Amino acid sequence: MLPEILVFLFLTIQIIYLVFFSNHLFFNYLNLGTLANSLTVCFLLGLCINFFSSADPFFQSFNWNLNLTCSSTFARAFLFFFSALTLLVSTDYLASKNIRQYEYSLLILFSVAGLSVLNLSTDFLSIFVALELQGLAFYLLATFYWNSNFSAESGLKYFVLGSFSSCILLFGFSVIYSITGSTTFEVIQALTIVKTYNFDFLMFGFIFSFTAFLFKVGAVPFHMWLCDVYEGAISPVTMFFALIPKIIIFYVLLKILFCVFASEYVVWSFFCQIFGLLSIFFASIAGIFQKKLKRLMAFSTISHSGFILVGISCFTFLSLKATSFYLIVYVFMNMAVFSVILGSTFHSYFLKYLINWSYFYHRNFILAMTFSFLLLALAGIPPLLGFFSKLMVILTLIDQSEIVLALLTVTFSCIACYYYIRLIKIFFFSVNEKGVWVSMQPRAIELSIATFTTLVSILLAFPDVIMNVTNVFATFFV
Repeated sequence: MLPEILVFLFLTIQIIYLVFFSNHLFFNYLNLGTLANSLTVCFLLGLCINFFSSADPFFQSFNWNLNLTCSSTFARAFLFFFSALTLLVSTDYLASKNIRQYEYSLLILFSVAGLSVLNLSTDFLSIFVALELQGLAFYLLATFYWNSNFSAESGLKYFVLGSFSSCILLFGFSVIYSITGSTTFEVIQALTIVKTYNFDFLMFGFIFSFTAFLFKVGAVPFHMWLCDVYEGAISPVTMFFALIPKIIIFYVLLKILFCVFASEYVVWSFFCQIFGLLSIFFASIAGIFQKKLKRLMAFSTISHSGFILVGISCFTFLSLKATSFYLIVYVFMNMAVFSVILGSTFHSYFLKYLINWSYFYHRNFILAMTFSFLLLALAGIPPLLGFFSKLMVILTLIDQSEIVLALLTVTFSCIACYYYIRLIKIFFFSVNEKGVWVSMQPRAIELSIATFTTLVSILLAFPDVIMNVTNVFATFFV
């Protein structure tokens, strides 16, 4: 049975089960939040195990404008695995904040269901429905910390701007449909090849749709929601927003650009270059002036989104490999970074400001060294793994003779190194009374930090492991 069907069945059963237990006085002793989290983690990990043990996991096609390919199978495995890990490492944090509502895991599962359908979509209508399903869950997750007025404010801003972007997306899709008479990728691709359409109107609809996707990934100038939502949401939700949607939304954007509008490469490549370069430049400059950790991580995310857009703009097999390599490395590094942030906010201590991390190595030496290593990797300092991911994008630009764009990208990336190194300087050389003692972390968070930091270190010596995955992904992309 298709995993997406299992997800919706499990979601329905879990809702009925949890509502029954929460309304029955006899069962009030149950901690439904922890129970729901545990069930969801086991279910998602079970789907991952089923993927690896399946005899024929690839190239299964079915109706209703959804299509399962080798590349979408890889993306779905990443989605389920990292969603389960995010839930696992957030359990102790939620308990420390006395957040025990079972709705948290349900909303995570709703968003996973939407993203999973989005991953398989080969039709603009199913893409819109899937994006709205995960979007509704995201709006509620952003405001899940009900005791915080700032969380409610940022969630409301996210809802308003997200609704506006959905309108733009739907308008763009409707214009494309009015020109081509179809919403299916295969039909629109065939029409763009034979040029039997009004080019100006089709590009008009494409630009609106592309703008909405830029909003979803937080690219400049459509990033205005990202910093406030990252700061206002609770840390596990921020972690989920930074990691999980990026994988699927960029994958769907790749399908639309490389498959549907491949013949219009000149148009969308220019937009990818402009918005990608703007994202890297703005995030590099704005990140220097940040005083709060989550806002700093938000601008880091914007910068990485810009790198991915610049890589996409080359429209070659090498660019597809570079983009997928960058995404995998990005997820690994940020999983470890946000695990450190979660661990450092345990026991109700939230290290909100950068100044709170003063003299961090004296308070927890191993955690400070681990965090510093990961920040250097995010900055792209050689010879760490983040350097190789950025190097692949730069080499792709040089291969396409985009020398000026490559030089600008390297320059802005060097500027961005400043705010990563400044944070490390605060760890080791800044002494301030506002620094907070950080003790031992929960076992799940310790395991996550150790696992992904070790992975980032090992893959530095054996990058061929990721390269083999990206080769398969790029080869069977269509």
